[in-house]
Amino acid sequence: SVQFKAVCDSLRLYEKREEKTHRVTIEGDTVGLDPTCGAFITMNPGYLGRSELPEGLKALFRPITVIVPDLVLICENMMMAEGFLQAKMLASKFYGLYSLLSELLSKQSHYDWGLRAVKSVLVVAGQLKRAEPSLNEDALLMRALRDFNIPKIVQADEVVFFGLLNDLFPGLNPPRVFDEVLSECVSAACEQSGLWPDPFFTLKVMQLDELLDIRHCVFIMGPPGAGKSTSWKMLQAARNIRFPENKVKTVDINPKVMPTEDLYGHISMSTREWKDGLLSSVMRDIGRIPNEHPKWMILDGDLDANWIESMNSVMDDNKMLTLASNERIPLKHYMRMIFEIRDLKYATPATVSRAGILYISTDGGSQWRSIVGSWVRSRPSTLFEDEDRETIHGMFEKYLPSCLKHYVTDLQGVVNCNDISLSVSVLRLLDTILTRAIVSDVAAFETAFVFCLIWGFGSVLTIADDGTDYRKAFSEWFRLKFKSVKIPSRDTIFDYWLDPKTNKFESWKSSPAFKVVDFDSTVLNMAEVTVPTAETSSVSYWLELLVHGGFHVMLAGPAGTGKTQLVNGLLSQLKPERHIKATVNMNFYTSAAVLLTSLEAPLQKRTGSIFGPPGAAKLVYFIDDLNLPEVDPYGTQSAIALLRQHVDYGHWYDTHKLALKTVDDCQYVSALNPTAGSFSVNARLQRHFSTFAVGMPSASSLITIYQTFLDGHLSSQGFNSAISSISSNLIKGALAVHKEVSETFRKTAANFHYEFNIRHLANVFQGLLVATPLVFKDAEKFVFLWLHESERVYGDRLVDYDDLNKFKAIMQSQARKVFSQFNIARFYITGGGVNPDPLIFCHFADGIIQSAEDLSYDQATNLLGLRTTLEAALDEFNEMNAVMNLVLFDDAVLHVARIVRIIKQTGGHALLVGVGGSGKQSLSRLAAHLCGFSVMQIMVNQNYSLLDFKTDLQNMYNKAGIKQEGVLFLLTDTQISNEKFLVYLNDLLSSGNIPDLYSKDEKETIINGLTNKAKGAGYSAEPASVWMYFISKIRENLHCCMCFSPVGPSLRVRARRFPALASCTVIDWFQPWPVQALASVGKKLLANTDLGNPEVMKAVEYFMPTAFIAVNKTCKSFAAAESKFVYTTPKSYLEMLHLYNKMLSRKRALMDKGMLRLQTGIEKLYKAANDVVELEANLRIMLESAEEKRQVSEEIAKNVKREKTVVEVENDKAKVEESKVAVIQAVVASKQAEASKDLEQAEPALLKAMAALDSLDRRDLGNCKTMAKPPPGVDDVFASVMVLLAGINPNIIVQKSGRVREKERTWEFSKKALLGNVNGFLDELKSFKLNIDEGTVSEMNFKDIRPFLQLEHFLPEVIEKRNSAAAGLCSWVINIVNYYDIVLTVEPKRQALREANEQLGAANEQLEVVRSRVAALQERLDILTAEYNAAEAQRLEAQNTADKGKMKLELANRLTSALGSEKSRWSEGIERLKLERGLLVGDCLLAASFISYIGPFTKSYREALMDNTLIPLVASPPVGAPIPM
Repeated sequence: SVQFKAVCDSLRLYEKREEKTHRVTIEGDTVGLDPTCGAFITMNPGYLGRSELPEGLKALFRPITVIVPDLVLICENMMMAEGFLQAKMLASKFYGLYSLLSELLSKQSHYDWGLRAVKSVLVVAGQLKRAEPSLNEDALLMRALRDFNIPKIVQADEVVFFGLLNDLFPGLNPPRVFDEVLSECVSAACEQSGLWPDPFFTLKVMQLDELLDIRHCVFIMGPPGAGKSTSWKMLQAARNIRFPENKVKTVDINPKVMPTEDLYGHISMSTREWKDGLLSSVMRDIGRIPNEHPKWMILDGDLDANWIESMNSVMDDNKMLTLASNERIPLKHYMRMIFEIRDLKYATPATVSRAGILYISTDGGSQWRSIVGSWVRSRPSTLFEDEDRETIHGMFEKYLPSCLKHYVTDLQGVVNCNDISLSVSVLRLLDTILTRAIVSDVAAFETAFVFCLIWGFGSVLTIADDGTDYRKAFSEWFRLKFKSVKIPSRDTIFDYWLDPKTNKFESWKSSPAFKVVDFDSTVLNMAEVTVPTAETSSVSYWLELLVHGGFHVMLAGPAGTGKTQLVNGLLSQLKPERHIKATVNMNFYTSAAVLLTSLEAPLQKRTGSIFGPPGAAKLVYFIDDLNLPEVDPYGTQSAIALLRQHVDYGHWYDTHKLALKTVDDCQYVSALNPTAGSFSVNARLQRHFSTFAVGMPSASSLITIYQTFLDGHLSSQGFNSAISSISSNLIKGALAVHKEVSETFRKTAANFHYEFNIRHLANVFQGLLVATPLVFKDAEKFVFLWLHESERVYGDRLVDYDDLNKFKAIMQSQARKVFSQFNIARFYITGGGVNPDPLIFCHFADGIIQSAEDLSYDQATNLLGLRTTLEAALDEFNEMNAVMNLVLFDDAVLHVARIVRIIKQTGGHALLVGVGGSGKQSLSRLAAHLCGFSVMQIMVNQNYSLLDFKTDLQNMYNKAGIKQEGVLFLLTDTQISNEKFLVYLNDLLSSGNIPDLYSKDEKETIINGLTNKAKGAGYSAEPASVWMYFISKIRENLHCCMCFSPVGPSLRVRARRFPALASCTVIDWFQPWPVQALASVGKKLLANTDLGNPEVMKAVEYFMPTAFIAVNKTCKSFAAAESKFVYTTPKSYLEMLHLYNKMLSRKRALMDKGMLRLQTGIEKLYKAANDVVELEANLRIMLESAEEKRQVSEEIAKNVKREKTVVEVENDKAKVEESKVAVIQAVVASKQAEASKDLEQAEPALLKAMAALDSLDRRDLGNCKTMAKPPPGVDDVFASVMVLLAGINPNIIVQKSGRVREKERTWEFSKKALLGNVNGFLDELKSFKLNIDEGTVSEMNFKDIRPFLQLEHFLPEVIEKRNSAAAGLCSWVINIVNYYDIVLTVEPKRQALREANEQLGAANEQLEVVRSRVAALQERLDILTAEYNAAEAQRLEAQNTADKGKMKLELANRLTSALGSEKSRWSEGIERLKLERGLLVGDCLLAASFISYIGPFTKSYREALMDNTLIPLVASPPVGAPIPM
């Protein structure tokens, strides 16, 4: 709205002549402004998936309501434009027909009688008019109305439609105009594809072609199996046959496989970059193909308001896909979009009106006949001859119509199946068993056909929720309806198998799928063995045939009926070189992306974009819990859509690379629970599966199963005959108990886990198989074990004591029937004040804490011994871990035994359900300690993520599977910060195998590390086998203990979304603490509290559980009356106890503090009276001392004043001397600066002279000595040097005046005086500057040198040409003379500076003398001042002490006089506090109870609880003495 408002404002200010108004700034970018621009919004408010315009944007537009147009006038005008002469009359008929159709036809979502539909028909009518201008206009319009609308009319509405059409156009029935050549091509395409060229199907293909000619978007609708996909495929093939040079290209996409943003593209929020979508990418790529051949985009997926609304701009006349990136992708004139959809339930009228609609109905039954015909004609001649094909057609016509009609009217399958699905199921079964030998024998052929027909229809039948046995009903109907094939009359038709050798029906026990299992419990685990029965043999038989035939199979049935076990049993028997298996467990959060990861894991790339299983094997995916994924608001599941895309088209898309992946050689076996998840799956996927209903086995089958396990265990373990003889009765009793429990305790919304199936029955026998002959030596004890295991499996799931009592009554009743010879009643005694004997079997019954491996399962005869054992274990636990202060009352001991029983089993996981404070976590830790397991928990914080949870699971897996140590994973419901944690937990509980827990490299590392161990355990070295070994160790060593609360819907919702939480765990429901538990805990927590009288202690101990129970009863009545729920849990009880102890100790401490304060006050009064007398004596002494110190201080002050005057005088003298010295210092500094400045001017000359010396070479000087006659000027240079060194060099002959004679200034004298020692000569030259500075050079030398300097040739550059050594000496002479001249001018200043420094030194000496004298005087003054300050301080201190003494004495007198009367009052206060302290026991008890329990109630309930329950319990308790209050 901000951007658009900027445009609106700029348009308002636009001036043609002012250039600055011709641009607009939007979000910082300045762009040109077109003054003619405008914006229009069209919208249909209130449709699903559409949002309202923002108020800020809405305010910038002017709203206009568009009314319903006058269709008659529009029709008249358009028909006139198309050339109709009778436009007015025909327009009236047109409008009348559409008005009546909208009112009289059924309300189908795909019917559209609006303006777009009107326009489409009129365009067709115009084309017909121009094609046949001579034909009657009534006939032309009728043909257009009939041929254009009939494709979308359902069969039930055809009568009304044709009736109205004939009424408006009586006597007219113009022939249908269609492309005969294309119709023949359609028939040819069907022949090539092996399809039956049904006239109805051919008509629908032609109608689709007509729709594509006038509409660029078409909806193909119809029930599953109606032929929607086949219709466009055959039209494509027909067009390719007719126009081989102009072939149709198709691209299919399922829009429901991915989110809408991945379909169209979106802007990444993290990188702010545009990520292209699949649909937009495909549409763009198709448009870029450099030809104009027909191109169809097939959008095969259910409609929802999210993705279809974004297609509106493509479906209308704009033909433009507009993306969020502002890209516009056109749908070109040769491109079409075909939507293959289930229905238009979530499409708006605007969407429906934009497309042509082809509805394919299945009501006529042509589809199943076409499928049968296609199947018959596509079978090879080696199987069917021509007469055989006629025979099979006759069989289908004989049996199938009646069966389909009966199924639709009287039967109900475990999942919804239509006539096409049932027909195809029969054909699949025929494919698996038909051979040439069977087909050639007509009788055998019909028998085999009937066998497949029975199972094709009956496989989906089962017992309904209301108890109706639809299999039995179908069996009875079939026997009465068809009698040509003889089926044994005993039992149902589903209880017999057709023996292909004899062509007779035999019991399923004679089939190859049935075999007798010899169970040896010393070698095998019960969970690893599948015992075949008549029911399971039939399913296994067909399952094996269908899997080997390459068909998709589905097992449907409630939880615990053995679906997964059946499939795993089959898959484990498949030959690895022919079939590879992969298991995928669905859950609530399984999306298409998650499922795709699991599906691609076992695949390998073959060539290009083709993928498949490794080698030549076929991959069998087992999809468990197929219907569990979340259903979106539009009734679809993306994971199911992905599976359907693969099954229908054989490929899926890589959403990251936007590339097609063809996946070959795969098939699916699935299992679903029709009572969970979405209950069913998309019917378009369902029809691809042959579905078998798996129900609860019959009683005879259950006896067979558990007789095998129990007898095998008893014989293999060597039990005595007394125990072996009772196995049959025990199994009968177990089945009777299971049946009665299932009927008594029904599943409800609250008790969602009251679902008892074969899994629970198996758990009972799993517990019996733990028994060993060394422990169980008599039959009675073994029967007691059965009673105990039944109570653990069934009773521990029950939510309250009422249900538990009902269950115990069932157990007692059934046990009496089968084992009347044993004394069972002692465990179920009620009433009479007699407690029943405890029925306990556990792993620590002998009272000895053994190693985890040595724990034996035995009966515990009394709770006292168990409590002693657990207390010893608790002490041992507390020594090694954080201390747990537990009270092991009877229920706590029983719960520990139950938890140990669960986690000692392979794959045993516990679900502990109880309110807060029940002790779930603490008892789990103790149980883990008994079993030798380490406890691992997740540490959840605000940053804890799904990745962290996976890391924690990996650590547990590594410890349990690689190190093979026992691990107990303790998880509470409050730690589930992300519901997706349960995705991994569900897989862990169900199979132990979490698909994406490890990466491929991590998985390989684990397999490599465990290969040797796996081989030692009997597994092969194949990676898959080693991984199975790893998972087996996980199930053996890793156990979950989940501690959940039953309060609220969380547990129920999670169990529905993740079935393994309830079905793969043993539930231990923590009942409310009994009185004994409450009393035990209260007694322990009050043990260290001093309550005074032991009788009062008894009363308080009685109060605690009694008050808690009373409050619980009030909670129930409060909920019933007020519909408000108040919960009092063991945690509330514990908090109340802690609050009471804390409150009592704090109040007592306050009372003790008050009494101590009063007692201290009385003692202070006595002490104050004695202190007053002592103060008076001390005060007199202090006053005398203060007077003496005052006199001493005054004397010292006089001396200090006198000495201070002398110091000040001397100090003034020192300041005068300092000022004089400062003046002298300034003069000296000035002179020193001036001299230094002049000397700096001499420095360059000196440097040049020294540089000249450095340029002299000793060898050159030596060579000069050898010259007899030097070049002109060289002798003058050496003579000048000799003049300067006169008096310095002893070799130079001088006169008495120090001068060198004129005659001796020759070359000969120079060589002798100077060059005799060249090194010494150079040293004299270098030290000549020091001689000048020291004044040792005669002034005469510098006077005699002047003539030489005046010579024209006495220049270094002149002499250089004659002799280099002489040039250096020449330069030295010139520069050293210059240096001397400058130093000579500075010398007077130096002399003046020396005199000033001498004067300054004298002044400084005088100043130092004065300062020394002042310092001595100051030091003496400081000593006197310090003495004075000390004396004055003593005087002030003495004075202050005396003043304080006076005040203290005065205050003490006032205090003793004022508090004289308080002594008696404080004494009375102490007695009163002692009395109140004694009443704290009852007062705090009532206060703590009120705070902990009564706060949530209304006033009336509070008063009733206080007055009628709590106060009477304190005032007059039935036990002990009244509690003081």
